[in-house]
Amino acid sequence: MSQSLVGVFDRREDAQAVAQELIGMGIQQTHVRISDDSAAAAPAAGATREKGFWENVKDLFSSDDDDGDNDRYGLREAARRGSTILTVTTEDANVERVTEVMRRHNVVNLDERARQWGTQGWTGYQQYQAADVRAPAAETGTAAASELREAGTEKIPVVQEELRVGKRAVSRGGVRVVSRVTEQPVEEQVNLREERVHVERRPTDRPLTPADTGAFRERTIEATERAEEAVVAKNARVVEEVVVSKDATQRTETVRDTVRRTDVDVQRTEGDAQFRPAYQFADELTADARYRGRSFDEVETEIRSSYEQRNPDSRWDDVRDAVRSRFGKTRTNT
Repeated sequence: MSQSLVGVFDRREDAQAVAQELIGMGIQQTHVRISDDSAAAAPAAGATREKGFWENVKDLFSSDDDDGDNDRYGLREAARRGSTILTVTTEDANVERVTEVMRRHNVVNLDERARQWGTQGWTGYQQYQAADVRAPAAETGTAAASELREAGTEKIPVVQEELRVGKRAVSRGGVRVVSRVTEQPVEEQVNLREERVHVERRPTDRPLTPADTGAFRERTIEATERAEEAVVAKNARVVEEVVVSKDATQRTETVRDTVRRTDVDVQRTEGDAQFRPAYQFADELTADARYRGRSFDEVETEIRSSYEQRNPDSRWDDVRDAVRSRFGKTRTNT
């Protein structure tokens, strides 16, 4: 029975090295495929379309559970970020060997990589599912809008992005302190005392004197020889201490990015006499040098008071959108 294995590599050279080694092991070349931009290209006219690379990958993870979707869309996200995808179809007996070859050539742990993406705002397969849903909806957008117009209602979504900043622990290196014992030869000089007993016989010929009392008495004289030997003793002394410590500091980092939002301006047509004072007021503001180059939000508080004084019978909330749509736009009278 055969199985299909998928590997993700940060460097295309690693994926190619794996492919060459697997082919050298006897796996057919047609069973080893590397992702390529050309895999999604349309076939020539009249040619039979071969199933593309990503369609094959989709078949491998054609599971109805979330894990299958996460794996499949995780591969799409890896490819979008520049990684190279390699698929291998082989017999069960070769699975361990193929896996070992991929590991030796720096195959990416997709689960761990997906967790890193998650800290950066990637939401997993839901993100791609939302895109897949929007794509066919865009194709039928004209027909849907027509139906809404016939029903008397149209919807314009107001979308705003939110910036989410997280943090993750990374290794910055460290210090490794290794203690080892070494030996080195040393020498010291010491003076040693050594005794020798000498026995000397002196020939003589003289008469016995009183000093020779006890000459015929038996006695024993012993003389002991003494000597000094070197005695070696070692005393261990602490001459230095290596102290390893770690401190932690807090720092504030400012993350700068941009977020997008959809602004919807509601414009009233000039055919409605109710808004003509508002349009005239907006045209006057546009011509006023005090408001030139300023946005509507910056001057709204100021111009609202001016409008309400000039038009006490008109509510600002009713004409605000009309003034906003006309403010700052140069008009040419014909």
